Amino acid sequence: MSRDVFRFPRLTAALVVAMAILPALVISPALAQRGPQTADQMMRRAHDGRAVWLAFPGFAADVSVANSGQSTKGKLTVAADGAIELTLEAPSGFEWVQRTLSSVVNHRLGEGEAVTGVEFADEDANHPLGRLIKSKDPAEKSLWRAKGDVLTEVHRHGDASRMIISVAEVSRTADGKHLPRSYCVTTFDAKSGAIQSTRQLINEWTTVGGYDLPTRLLAITNKSDGSRTAEVIVLTNHELGEGQVKVTELPLLEPGITSFGAAVVDGYLYVYGGHLGTPHSYSAAEQAKQLLRLKLVEGAKWEVVGEGPRRTGLAMVGYAGNLYRVGGWEAKNDKGDEWDLHSQADFARFDPLKGGWQDLTPLPAGRSSHDAALIGSKLYVVGGWQLAGKGDGEWHTTAYVCDLSEPMPQWSEITAPPFSRRALAVAGYAGKLYVMGGMDDSNDMSTGVDIYDPASKAWSRGPKLPGKPMDGFGASAFGTEQGLFATTGSGILCRLSPDGKSWEQVGKLNHPRMFHRLVADEAGKLLVVGGTSRGGKVHEVEALEVKLTAN
Repeated sequence: MSRDVFRFPRLTAALVVAMAILPALVISPALAQRGPQTADQMMRRAHDGRAVWLAFPGFAADVSVANSGQSTKGKLTVAADGAIELTLEAPSGFEWVQRTLSSVVNHRLGEGEAVTGVEFADEDANHPLGRLIKSKDPAEKSLWRAKGDVLTEVHRHGDASRMIISVAEVSRTADGKHLPRSYCVTTFDAKSGAIQSTRQLINEWTTVGGYDLPTRLLAITNKSDGSRTAEVIVLTNHELGEGQVKVTELPLLEPGITSFGAAVVDGYLYVYGGHLGTPHSYSAAEQAKQLLRLKLVEGAKWEVVGEGPRRTGLAMVGYAGNLYRVGGWEAKNDKGDEWDLHSQADFARFDPLKGGWQDLTPLPAGRSSHDAALIGSKLYVVGGWQLAGKGDGEWHTTAYVCDLSEPMPQWSEITAPPFSRRALAVAGYAGKLYVMGGMDDSNDMSTGVDIYDPASKAWSRGPKLPGKPMDGFGASAFGTEQGLFATTGSGILCRLSPDGKSWEQVGKLNHPRMFHRLVADEAGKLLVVGGTSRGGKVHEVEALEVKLTAN
């Protein structure tokens, strides 16, 4: 939940653990804000609520169109930059098709900026379509109406006519963004106020490879002279363009888990621990303790290869053929009883050839909701907090490193991080440690990025992850020879730019998720496993082939 919902100076450990791993965290847009908002805030929320095509690969589709007793069919190709190529068998009389499709595509590609410098135009706070908003600039004649995260009306004023776009209904994407479904465009004579035309539009959508694409566009227009037209475009057989990322799906992960450890070793994807339960339910019985693995070849199935202590909110890495797990919390209560959650300090190694976990030197203190990453043979642990039963959790202000090339690795403290965050992502890349996103000790979510340089033993700030603060909560990241990659709750796959000054959005998951794991196999293919979304646990495992060259 955002602090707009919970405005407590300090959340209890149980509540914030719930915030970390529950599908209920991804709340309805209607509940995302509480209390009075300014006009600027309402415009920003409506802007951010729109569904847009990020890292768009383009698509192709078959097209059927009809109007006024005529019909034809053809082929549509939309390039990654939005350019449209439309081929119709009988194009005469169907010039409007290109205009309509161009409008739909451009509205999905354009992010732009929210309108600012606005104020409420009247005192009517109970209008069915929301508050009426105007610009503080007297030269700007447009008006807007906003309700929740939807811009429900746009009023445009011209010298000869004025226009009002009124949204009656929207469709929702998997990550809660909105798409236009039913809306009306009314034009008026500027002098007399008489209605010149009304155009009722209905848009229908389908999801293909994580992108919401149009399937049916219907428009019914009535004019003041009594004429009437009905136009329809139907798109079928959608195929995404190649873009920069090819997404394939591996066998489903059963059961669904969140806040677990994952790593790739010798051609196998391993997962360990995690939360199995339903929202607001935590107990020993709802914690996973199995070590599962999937051989990364066609036709393979998940198998159980070991067990260990029940752990949630842990970290795991692979090094020299072995797995290493660090920390996590354990529930000591039965199902239905008051939560009794304890962060653990354990550190253990699993040799797949021998089986069984070998205990190693534990962390100096219990830690969970942290993350860990490798730079060479050095394992770094950053972030998290310590849960101690029924009280508040204490955010960690320390970070540690050990050398996995040693038979019995020992922990040593590194320069203290200039932050306290949990539910964050940590990755090693180009000799440095990148710490991304999470929630700070004031319960604010963050897309912030901090960088640790082992050579200088100093911290610096990096470019923020793209998106809103919520997108950094429960994100995951991994560094490969092709670059440093991160996946956020919005489903975006982003890559640190070669100069390290920004993030490039290179693709999108088929199944957006949070509190998942992003790892890479030995060939550099990215694997996205587990996590949760608005619809609950995500069982699909996605393999991403990124068509980029190494930095």
